[in-house]
Amino acid sequence: MELAEVIVMPLFFLAIGWTVKIVLNHRRVLKLSALQAEMQEKTMEKLGGEGEVLEFLRSDLGFKFTDGAPAERKYPYAKILGSIQIGIVLLLAGPALLLLRGSVAGAFEAFSFLGVLGIALGVGFLLSSAISWRLSKSWGLVNGNEDRG
Repeated sequence: MELAEVIVMPLFFLAIGWTVKIVLNHRRVLKLSALQAEMQEKTMEKLGGEGEVLEFLRSDLGFKFTDGAPAERKYPYAKILGSIQIGIVLLLAGPALLLLRGSVAGAFEAFSFLGVLGIALGVGFLLSSAISWRLSKSWGLVNGNEDRG
C-alpha cells in the first residue's frame, strides 16, 4: 500500500462529507430565512397604516423583529461543542493510526503522517474551542449574560 493510497482515499471521503455538510447547512439557512421572511410579511400585513408600522419598528420589539440575527451568533454552544467533539475524535484517532502503522506493510510513513496530523488537529480543535468558550464568556454570550456585550 502506497503513501498516496492511504492519504488520498480518506481525504476524498472527507471532502465528500464536508461538501454534504455545507449543502445541508445552506439548505437549513435558506429554510430559516424563508420562514422568517414569511413571518415578517404576515406581521406587517396585520399592522394597519404607516403610523402603526413606524411606531412598531421604533420599539424594542420592532428592532428585534427586523434584526434577524441568527441564533448561532448569539448562542455559540453548538459550535463550541462541535469543535470539542471533532477535537476528541481526532485526538483519539491519531494515536490509533500511530499504533496501526506497523500492521500494514509499506504504509508506515502514511500512518505516521496521518497519526501525527490527527493529534495536531485534535489539539488544535480543543484549543480553539477553549479559546472560543473563554471569549464567549467574556463577551457575555454564555451563562445567561447576553446583556453584557
